[in-house]
This record gives sequence, C-alpha cells and structure tokens, in this order.
Amino acid sequence: MAAEQGAEGFARLLVPTDFSGGSERSWAIARRLAARLGSELVLVHVLVETPLYSESPFTVQRTRQVFDAARAWAVKALGEWTATAAAAGLSARWVVRTGLPYEEIVGAAAQERADLIVMGTHGRGGIDRALLGSVADRVIRLAPCPVVTVRDTE
Repeated sequence: MAAEQGAEGFARLLVPTDFSGGSERSWAIARRLAARLGSELVLVHVLVETPLYSESPFTVQRTRQVFDAARAWAVKALGEWTATAAAAGLSARWVVRTGLPYEEIVGAAAQERADLIVMGTHGRGGIDRALLGSVADRVIRLAPCPVVTVRDTE
C-alpha cells in the first residue's frame, strides 16, 4: 500500500492540516523530513460539511455559500503552504476532502499511498478528550502507515 520507497523508505509524506498552531508545527517538521529524505509532501485538509436542519437560522443557499467560502479559503491557504515548500525546492501538492476528519485522513493516506503521516495533535486530556475525542488517536489506530504526531504546546 505504500508509495515506491525512496532511499530512506519514505517517498510520500501526508500532512493533514486544520491550520492550527499544531498543524503549522507538523508542516515545518514534515518539510524538514522531506528535505532530508527526498520525499513528496501531500497536504490534506478536511472540510466538515454541517448537516442542514429545518430549524437552522440559515437557508440551504446561505449554508452552501458559507461552505463554499470555507473551501475557497482552504484552497488559497493550501496553495500558499505548498508554494512555500516549492520555493525551498520541495515537491509538494495538496488535496481537499469532505467528511469526518479521521476517516478522510486515513482514506487519503491509502489513496495517496503515503509512507508516513505527520500530523499535529491538540494534546487534550481529561473531559475535553472524553467529549471531543481525538482525530490523531483515531488516525493512529486506523492508518495504513506509520504516524508521527506533533503536539501543540500552546
């Protein structure tokens, strides 16, 4: 399932981002790894589409406009991140997926034949973790390749 292995065994690095501080740190680490290993970088952002309820204060059309604006913003930001990597001589591209973040990240890793996932984690504990769960934990358990997590220290 992995990409064609380079000299160091990591030809393709998948880097999920939600554009948080932890994601920025994981992107920096992934770029350093890619530079040393000659790896391709694949940024992935997952849009979570809000279910439409009849009692919503927004119309279906307005909800679609908000979702489309979020997608456009993500595409612009991903383009900037990959341009920065390309300017440093790295091979980088991006994909946007829609759905549950952990499922889409695992699916992207399989589809892209990633050798390694480098992702941030918010490092929540206690009740926050119990209520919110952890995308990183689920990715670690389900990923088709190794996962390196970068803790958000803020």
